[in-house]
Amino acid sequence: MLPDNPARAALAEEAARGVPVLPRLRLLYTAEALAAPVPQQALDLNEELEALCAALRESVLCRTGWLYFAPTADTVPLAVPRSLLQAAVLCWIEGVMTAPERRAVLHLETTAHAAVLVLRGGTGRSLPADTRALLLRLAAVCGGAVVQSGGTGPFTAALRLPLRPALPLRSAPRPEDLLTDRYSVLQIFLPGFCAGPNE
Repeated sequence: MLPDNPARAALAEEAARGVPVLPRLRLLYTAEALAAPVPQQALDLNEELEALCAALRESVLCRTGWLYFAPTADTVPLAVPRSLLQAAVLCWIEGVMTAPERRAVLHLETTAHAAVLVLRGGTGRSLPADTRALLLRLAAVCGGAVVQSGGTGPFTAALRLPLRPALPLRSAPRPEDLLTDRYSVLQIFLPGFCAGPNE
């Protein structure tokens, strides 16, 4: 946990005493992700999603093949906060996991000036309340746009995210880093769906 954040420090003290903190940690993480400023380094969306999907396939208790990621062959530099990207994708994944058909598809393509990320899976009814706000903020923070399906039927979101090739690239996380921390973003957003770090 981050020592310079009083709310995180208080949660860390409670966790050390054995008090369950994941629900409140999720609220805090979501609030921080929504308020995160535009970073000075770019993320490679390909690498970020590869790492996150690898960790999900390893950790989520679901049938093989439930998650499909179609990457692009290019580097995809985006000026978006990692916490916001992870929160948006994992909030949507929680909606997939609570839908009747557990099937998630992420498809990434690039044009000359933008990446297009399509998320398909879950239903409007199964989405957690924060999902749409997180996806809207993910697009808005880098000057992009998002179109989301409405209603209670199958859910699809398409995000157009402008590329920032002039920014230095930040290294992507390793999947194992997301699997060995009991307070990792996977455990925060998918409690009950992910194996614990000692399992």
